[in-house]
Amino acid sequence: MEKLEKALRWAEENLRADYVELRYEDLRKTTLALKDGVFTSFTGKLNRGVAIRVLADGAWGFASTSDLSNLERKIEEAYKLAKAAAETKREKIELAEIKPVEDFVKSKMKVKPGEVDIEEKVAHLRELERLLKEDEAVKSVHVRYEDGGGQKILLTSEGTRIEWDYNYLYQGTYVTGKADGKLAMARDSIGAVDYGWELMTDVEPNEKVTERLLRKMHSQLKGIAPKRGEFPIVAGPIVVGIIAHEALGHLAEADLTINSPFKDLIGKQIAPEYVTMSERYVEGGFGNDKYDDEGVPVRDIRIIENGILKEIMLNREYAAKWGMEPNGHARAESYRYAPIIRMRNTIFEPGDHSFEELIEDIKFGYYVVDFRGGQAQLNSAFQVGVQEGYVIRNGEIAESIRDTSITGVAIEALKKISAVGKDFGLEVGFCGKGQTAFVSSGGPHMRFDGGILIG
Repeated sequence: MEKLEKALRWAEENLRADYVELRYEDLRKTTLALKDGVFTSFTGKLNRGVAIRVLADGAWGFASTSDLSNLERKIEEAYKLAKAAAETKREKIELAEIKPVEDFVKSKMKVKPGEVDIEEKVAHLRELERLLKEDEAVKSVHVRYEDGGGQKILLTSEGTRIEWDYNYLYQGTYVTGKADGKLAMARDSIGAVDYGWELMTDVEPNEKVTERLLRKMHSQLKGIAPKRGEFPIVAGPIVVGIIAHEALGHLAEADLTINSPFKDLIGKQIAPEYVTMSERYVEGGFGNDKYDDEGVPVRDIRIIENGILKEIMLNREYAAKWGMEPNGHARAESYRYAPIIRMRNTIFEPGDHSFEELIEDIKFGYYVVDFRGGQAQLNSAFQVGVQEGYVIRNGEIAESIRDTSITGVAIEALKKISAVGKDFGLEVGFCGKGQTAFVSSGGPHMRFDGGILIG
């Protein structure tokens, strides 16, 4: 902290910058990968360095370094980059005002991953593989585990001083199964920033993960090909979440909003009044934090409220452009990157229907439970692979389906939502936007009477 303070004072005394930001990280990361009894990755890495952002003459300059011995030189480098960029910019960057914060953000974890012996982590992965391979149909298992822990510090020329006791852990599991000449693949992911090793022992133990994976795999092995067409669709929380994140969430990131259909729809009704979609703190959410990487308090927002497009995700730069309050969505993958606007936990809010009420009057339709891969475009068109789904026949769940995907245009599909369940579920994972960010997505079961094509 002392070196950072000294370098910041030097910048304030020697440079004519509008704003200087130093973001320090000291994180120890562990990565394990187990594939069919063999550890293909077994690494521990130390990530330590400083990200430097300087705003001068209405332009950004950015530099990063793992060498803390001469921070002043790196700050000057970022300053010169900003000055050079300013000569080419037509529109000068301004930052929305915020109140400087001094705070220490303590980890909520009961048992931090760094406090757990590597032998226990290895035993955990081996046990998960053993449980999965007790099923004769399972032919291959791949488990990837990662955790990190350490310190993050943010100092700015405006007076913000924030230190984080920062920790996370993640596990992705993939199985391949074969039966009666059919092949199937299933995946499952768990992760947390607020739960520690208790995620693995209490919240999401190996038995629970195994049960989910085998259900997904066998639903495909026993499944039939669905009819291609537009039928009533009941989407489970994880599929609802991927639509919220991929097809709608990116449109609500302010740097993308300007080139998306959302630009002209703010304040307008885009869904039935019983539909609300949020970006907010969620218990167990992978995107949870108290402040963003600009030192802005993270605020819950309603992207869609009672069917009306209300709020978008902002950093300080875009908050100034839109004349709005910043809401804490500037995030950087590490000190090697400048923060950009990112999602955290993007979810549809629960309604008041039971699952039975959602399906009871469907003569023929589909229930899609979980996805395998998804993509979307800025017009909200999406395609999502389905790794678990079922036929709905005469108001009841019938046979499973395989080898299928759902497609649609989310802005149109929103209008066809006819009922929202009162339950809630969450999926954790990673989002790429030039950088990787920990995110969650989810919601309740939802019924679409059109707007989604299956097949």
